[in-house]
Amino acid sequence: MQNTLLATGKKVSRNAVAVMIDHPVLTSFLVALGVRVVFAVSSSLLHEGVLIPDEGQYLTVAMTASEGRLTSEFWLGYGQSLFASTRTFMWPLTALFWVFGPFRIVGQILAAVFGAATAAASAGLAGRFLRRPFTLAAGLTVALFPSQILWSSVVLRESLIWAGLAAMALVVGYSQQSDSRSRIVLSAMLLGLLFVAMVWLRVQTAVLALWCICPALLLGGGRRAVRFLSAICLLVVVPWLVGLGPGAFGFADAAVNRLGISRSYMSLSADSSFVEAVPDSVLADSGVVEAVPDSVLADSGVVEAVPDSVLADSGVVEAVPDSLLACVDQLNRNRGGDSGTGGVRGPFIERPSGEWVCISDTSGEILIVDNRLITSVKRVPGGLLDTLIRPLPWEASQNLGVLFAQLESILWVPMYALAIYG
Repeated sequence: MQNTLLATGKKVSRNAVAVMIDHPVLTSFLVALGVRVVFAVSSSLLHEGVLIPDEGQYLTVAMTASEGRLTSEFWLGYGQSLFASTRTFMWPLTALFWVFGPFRIVGQILAAVFGAATAAASAGLAGRFLRRPFTLAAGLTVALFPSQILWSSVVLRESLIWAGLAAMALVVGYSQQSDSRSRIVLSAMLLGLLFVAMVWLRVQTAVLALWCICPALLLGGGRRAVRFLSAICLLVVVPWLVGLGPGAFGFADAAVNRLGISRSYMSLSADSSFVEAVPDSVLADSGVVEAVPDSVLADSGVVEAVPDSVLADSGVVEAVPDSLLACVDQLNRNRGGDSGTGGVRGPFIERPSGEWVCISDTSGEILIVDNRLITSVKRVPGGLLDTLIRPLPWEASQNLGVLFAQLESILWVPMYALAIYG
């Protein structure tokens, strides 16, 4: 009897594996969705509140929009700005809140569906080059990677961004395989729509994807003239229609002028630096600039400390334009309540530009940011190392999230090697 049960179990397992291999795309989708739903439900039961701080703003804005209260007075316009800049994600989230109510689990399930779609699209893309067992392995890798599960089980736009990028890759592959004029043009139009949807998720990701897509469209066999014209129209016309300028170079030029500021805002209240931060006393008691939080002036280079040549020993700021000193003075008055802006400062939304910029975070801290292009360029190698490779397994950290990232980095390095080989 025991042998019979064992033989039956082995047969069922073999049949199940065979079915999974025969349907790698569907299997990847179902496995990814199941794992993410289980994680989302479990995290909601075991953890009170949000897992990622940024979830709170998406939930609040979606709830406010579903109730018809998202006006220009909400968060002094930042709420409307956030909604507009992420509308591809906010529209379905708001609709679900309007139908089912503003429950976090509803947004988590939505993100889980997008994450599962990414796994399925990855399997579909791999199926162009690999045999079915390896296609299934590719899909399950995306489905089961711990960070993929986490970031597509919380109410954030990331899972939809990944799904959009995977969809773009699928369409490019479809265009390369086709020799039909109509299919090539249709692929370019579909890529244009996906690009616009991506612009309304994260514009810088959309621009980088566009710059990668257009050369890839030229690689297919046959119909060179059609492919060339389609790629040119996609590169020049589509970004111009959404206000980024031909080739999105208008956006790129504006972005270059505020790289340091963007890096500063991204690092505010960060607790993920891998090395010890610069002490609060770094800016002295000059009375001109408040002490900068540890997380902002980390050695990892998120925001560079103001050089000695800028802050003189006497505590008087030199080599800084008078307009910057005026900005510091104005921010000090705003922090004291003169501006009546409450918790959100004007510069926090407007993102000023210049070589040296004075900004304020929502807690009232005043920061001087080195926004020079040369400084941002110098940060690129270290930034790539931090985002792609670090934290290294032997780097000490008391942060539980960093510890998990250290373990997963062991998996990512072989994936990079396989990607380069591919």
